[in-house]
Amino acid sequence: MKKHTTLFLLLVFASAICTIAQSSAEELRKASEIVSGIQKQFAPDARRNIFQIKAFSNNNGGLTIKGTTSDSTAFNALKKQLSSAGIEYTDSINLMPYDIWALVRLSVASLRTKGTHSAELSTQALMGTPLRVLQKSKEFWQVQTPDGYIAWIPSSSVVEKSNENIKSWKDSKRFITTSPFQVAAYRSFTAKGTRDIVTDLVRGCIVSIPGTIPIVENGRLEIELPDGRLAYADISALTPIEEWASQNFDANTILDTAYAIEGTPYLWGGMSTKALDCSGLAKTAYFANGIILMRDASQQALYGKRIEAKDWRMCRAGDLLFFGNAKTGKVTHVAIYDQKGNYVHSSGRVKRNSLDPDSESYLPTPFLHAVRIDGKEETEGIIRARNHPWYFNK
Repeated sequence: MKKHTTLFLLLVFASAICTIAQSSAEELRKASEIVSGIQKQFAPDARRNIFQIKAFSNNNGGLTIKGTTSDSTAFNALKKQLSSAGIEYTDSINLMPYDIWALVRLSVASLRTKGTHSAELSTQALMGTPLRVLQKSKEFWQVQTPDGYIAWIPSSSVVEKSNENIKSWKDSKRFITTSPFQVAAYRSFTAKGTRDIVTDLVRGCIVSIPGTIPIVENGRLEIELPDGRLAYADISALTPIEEWASQNFDANTILDTAYAIEGTPYLWGGMSTKALDCSGLAKTAYFANGIILMRDASQQALYGKRIEAKDWRMCRAGDLLFFGNAKTGKVTHVAIYDQKGNYVHSSGRVKRNSLDPDSESYLPTPFLHAVRIDGKEETEGIIRARNHPWYFNK
């Protein structure tokens, strides 16, 4: 009798263990599905979102959700869905900071795919660009740019700012470089020599003034660089940032910016009037008009009013043209449309070509589609700088 009782108890115990194991496996499956779903919905693009989170069984037989994300929306949505599903877990989820900022201190700073000087050039950022700092090492900081792009920048290229610092900067009297050409900022109102140059400035660089009232002498404005250095630059090359940011859509500003640097060399990852890639040209030209586009051509192709390739004659000046693989639809190149089939783009150098097969400037690269930004500002993937909370206090 005892043997039968013992056997029965063992079977009951084994059944309970099996049920617990099945329950744990089911919890893990549900949690993993929620994590995967949140990533697909809120953080699908690794260029703009860090979402390295996984669910796994821990040594105590329970469930742990562990990892890191840069996206607060994804972070909050994940917690909400796990709670709604009644899943109990050990929380080891890290949300990267939103209170550490930096301003670019060089006229053009290079950002890379990894925190090493030998890593691939990912993008560039201009002086005065506000950056969200995600993490820091000694020589490189991982940062996020105003268009959401995530990359690594040398710590020597930036100056750190606290939340209060960045709020004060956004309220300060600032100027943006609007000269189509590179200009020099000198050590005094009158200095002229090459050894008197403090820095160069390119179109899109943002500087402030020391104090509240602009001081102009000899045609030069006294400016303060993001790291506190003083310099003196031609006032004609600078525009109050509020005036620049208040622009309406202007195709001529966009095209003039592109044509002004015709012949400028192509640079993978480049995004300044010194050297740039195809999407860098689109971003630089649109930024001159106060509009922030996504970084890469494949991202830019997703936003705005779509115009099919067969309807290219309906394109207007300033529309973006996308080229690539005709079979897969993969976008690999972007250009800025002008008129009568003509466009400007960066391919080898900034130059002109045509969509018209009958034109001598026609290129056979497959044209996939176009998008119109005009009228679509403030829709997903497109934002005016005047409404971007990193540039102005809102």
